[in-house]
Amino acid sequence: MWSTYVVIAVSLACAHGYSSGAPESVCQDMVPKHPVPPQSTPPPYTITTSTKTVKAGTPMEVVITGKKTTDKMRGLLLQAREGTKIVGKFTLAPNDPFAQLLNCGEPGNAVTHKKHDEKNDKQTVAFTWTPPKDFVGDIKFRATIALNGAVFWVGVESAPVKVVS
Repeated sequence: MWSTYVVIAVSLACAHGYSSGAPESVCQDMVPKHPVPPQSTPPPYTITTSTKTVKAGTPMEVVITGKKTTDKMRGLLLQAREGTKIVGKFTLAPNDPFAQLLNCGEPGNAVTHKKHDEKNDKQTVAFTWTPPKDFVGDIKFRATIALNGAVFWVGVESAPVKVVS
């Protein structure tokens, strides 16, 4: 009898996850505090960029896509990083129904999901990212992507992008 209650409680926690977006407490390790470990299989998502080289202070597009139509996103945490340092700022479309900005030490330097219904899960999302005007170096976009509260991947990365002056 007690095991039934435990299974129900864990299932509800997994289904709920962080339905209103990632908390600031996961900004560094990007690991959700879901009651299950991340997937160890290759992620069914890709992160692509509009360019492999961008001028400092110039916006560029970042796109996350599920490889199959069933590879939707329920949850997301996206950052641009030079090593472990979070760099730049994101811009969202006005009234974006899926995403919101998250402050990971600086305003708007990360993107996370909003609370939404399953019917609004996305196979593809696109954001604008702008490197700082005084930054030069190589970055990668790094994401945690959740299919649902119990199935998620940590450390999904783009190819490197070179930021030049």
